[in-house]
Amino acid sequence: MSETDSWLRLLADERPEAELEEFRREQLTGAGGTRRDRLALAADRAFAIRRRLDARRRHAAELTVLNDLARRLTTLRDSAEVLTEVAAQARRLLRVDVAYLMLRQDDGRLRIEVVDGSMGSVLRGIELAAGRGLGGRVLRTGEPMWSEDYLRDTRIKHVATVDAAAESEQLGGILGVPLIRGDRPIGVLLAADRRPRAFHGGEVELLAALASHAAVALHNAGLFEELTEANATLRRADELRERLTAAVIDGGGYAEIAGELARALRGPVAVFGADHELLAGEGESAELVREAGAPHTVVHLGDAVLAPVVLGSGYAGCLVARGEAARDADAPRLLALGANSVAVVITSERSRVEAELRTRGEFVGALLSPGADEGGLRRRAARAGLALAQVRAVAVFDPGDADPRQAAQSAARVAGDAGGWSAEHGGHVVALLPGTTGEQAAERIRRVGPPCAVGIADCAGGVRAIREAHESARQTATVLLALGRARDCARAAELGLYRSLFGQAGRDELLVFITEAVGPLLAHDRDRQRDLATTLRTYLEQSRHHARTCALLHIHANTLYQRLERIDGLLGPGWREPRRALEVQLALRLHDVLSALRARG
Repeated sequence: MSETDSWLRLLADERPEAELEEFRREQLTGAGGTRRDRLALAADRAFAIRRRLDARRRHAAELTVLNDLARRLTTLRDSAEVLTEVAAQARRLLRVDVAYLMLRQDDGRLRIEVVDGSMGSVLRGIELAAGRGLGGRVLRTGEPMWSEDYLRDTRIKHVATVDAAAESEQLGGILGVPLIRGDRPIGVLLAADRRPRAFHGGEVELLAALASHAAVALHNAGLFEELTEANATLRRADELRERLTAAVIDGGGYAEIAGELARALRGPVAVFGADHELLAGEGESAELVREAGAPHTVVHLGDAVLAPVVLGSGYAGCLVARGEAARDADAPRLLALGANSVAVVITSERSRVEAELRTRGEFVGALLSPGADEGGLRRRAARAGLALAQVRAVAVFDPGDADPRQAAQSAARVAGDAGGWSAEHGGHVVALLPGTTGEQAAERIRRVGPPCAVGIADCAGGVRAIREAHESARQTATVLLALGRARDCARAAELGLYRSLFGQAGRDELLVFITEAVGPLLAHDRDRQRDLATTLRTYLEQSRHHARTCALLHIHANTLYQRLERIDGLLGPGWREPRRALEVQLALRLHDVLSALRARG
């Protein structure tokens, strides 16, 4: 058998390298001259073939490992597991002492997330700015880079903390390749030895291939984690929606909604109304809610999350989570669900209140109509829980030109405190108050401040007495408005002289008194379109003080003297006497009130 055949047989049988070396020694022993050269050349060629076969076999093994790793990576659903597996396989494939992965953070810095083979924990958590260190340079360029002896490599922009860690780990040769997703580097995979080492092209390609698989696996794991998190969020939201729906269906209100949200978010949740009033939960967020105003989207304010309750009519309140509850990533979504439930409760309450108010309004309208059947009214009142015989006072809230909603709200509070009813009727709001005298009702209204003119009359109970008390209270409120006391409260018994304004006989007598006292003055103003009555009224109200009168009327002193002389001519000089001046002042006052009453119909 020729030397060539012998070498081929040994290579084909994959004999160990020691056996090949032994065969070469046998061939060369005793050979000389040209034969020795030929045998040496054949041996060199055989060893070269062996090295190529070994390299291909090793490359095939590496590809097998890579493919196996790729399959394993596709089964991992957790990013941390992917990073750990990639670091371990990188260390095994390149036969290095240490392998680690750095990932790009939101601010562009690199951070070592996973280390395999380290002697301590100094490497984990180290951060690098883009372009700094070997890893930063790989991230910036997107190209692989290796250093035979990292600490002595002057091409690299060294960082003291990284160098200290490398020295602690005794790192020498380091190879880094980018993790690329799409066309964007997302991190760096590094392999390092504890001795100087040059990395050849095959090793660079191998680590780069592993990095490619790792980038895909990280992306897939990230998507799976996002999907898992999204599903968990949806399940959590669905469960909360079911609990909120059940609570509302069972008649629960703001407190039940706040309780469900507090349990879901593991922290305090408060519910506020459209006017920033606390409806449920703790009131620590009241100032925060006032500062927020009336937002229409979820907002983050300091350590709180605020979700508005918005109806078709606009802002209706909000829900606020603070502390641990606000730090929950799902807080905006869950609070928004709670806001929808609060909106349902508000709408339901408004519908119920509107229906109740319509019913009460219809009943009060019938009650105050003279022709209504009294027996039927008593039966309707009894079914509604209102004992007409127990009504001891009737209050009329007349808004005049003010906001009627404030009058309705105030009347509802007063009636609610007394266990009575309130309803709109004839342009004002009527409150029927059982068990409360007119004096007690007046004290209560004055204590909180009347929002409009409020007339109150005592009532003996029963349909007829309520009608009479209502008329007295209505007249009282009308007089208050005529007197300019638009935000005042008075009982009918306190009207005194003004009560006669509502009877024809009394009104006729007052007209006679007014005509005798200031008739010529009023006729002069009417015929000549002057206003001497205002001058005289102001003069008397200011106790005949000339300077104050001029200041209020914005006139010169001479003008005032001229007007007073003209008044002397109309009323006679005797009007300046104290008794006569008092009558003149009273007549002007009564004239003003009568004019205001005529204007109000």
